[in-house]
Amino acid sequence: MVRIYVLLLGLFCLVSLGSFAEPLMLRVPKPQLDSEVAKNYYLQLLRFALVAGGAGKQLPEIRETTPMEQDRATLELRRHKLVDVYWMGINIARERNLKIIPIPLDRGLLGFRELIIRKDKLSVFNKIETAEDLKKLVACQGLGWPDVEILRASDFSVKESSGFEGLYRQLVAGRCDYFPRGLFEAFPEMEQRRARYPSLQIYERVLIHYPFAVYFFVGPDNEDLAKWITSGLENMIDTGEFQQFMQSHSLMRHVFPLQEKVRPALIFDIPNPFLPETIDVNNSRYWIQREEILELED
Repeated sequence: MVRIYVLLLGLFCLVSLGSFAEPLMLRVPKPQLDSEVAKNYYLQLLRFALVAGGAGKQLPEIRETTPMEQDRATLELRRHKLVDVYWMGINIARERNLKIIPIPLDRGLLGFRELIIRKDKLSVFNKIETAEDLKKLVACQGLGWPDVEILRASDFSVKESSGFEGLYRQLVAGRCDYFPRGLFEAFPEMEQRRARYPSLQIYERVLIHYPFAVYFFVGPDNEDLAKWITSGLENMIDTGEFQQFMQSHSLMRHVFPLQEKVRPALIFDIPNPFLPETIDVNNSRYWIQREEILELED
């Protein structure tokens, strides 16, 4: 009886110690808000960061769990249920309630927004000359996306909808007038959907810009994992691998070189009052600067 007790105690200790060891599996939501190519970008970047920051550690398996909206993913990260790491747009609440890996995964390109519109609305959009003109139209945005409050804070009209594909259907049905997408998102998304939604097109004449980026988040107490991913991304920046990955991945490569590929006639800059004060958008190590993208007359 004593021997069995000792064996059980030893097994308990091993299990307890194992809970503080490197994770053998990392759970991420099965994204329903991202296109397949976007999901591939962030998952690959996560894997590369784990390798670059691993220092010989055993690399965990990355397993997709279940689709969920960003607000649900935030809750699951806090509860340590279903999700261990996820990529989401930054806002004050997420930085406060979760552990952020403090390196923007798109270097701020997500804050430069092209518009997806219906072709039969082309003449309406061609008449736009000011932000006030655009505010008379309605933007489609996802439920719980930080962009919703950013746009509304500058008096843009926004219609929210759950489910990423549903946003495209709302646009086609005329329930909103345009779908703002990150500079690198519009092209691959439309390539996937060109046959499905022939009435839609990318409208490149106008850009909306606000300071915004996607970051990796982990649970508020998952300090070791946060340090591991942070170290890996920093190492990738130091070696140039991060920039090389961005410019070669199918999600991003079509926008490089930036000043050759991005040539809007108008850009409407709006503030992001929900950006945490800890985020320094002027730090060129992490953020692409506006002048690197656009050569516009003031």
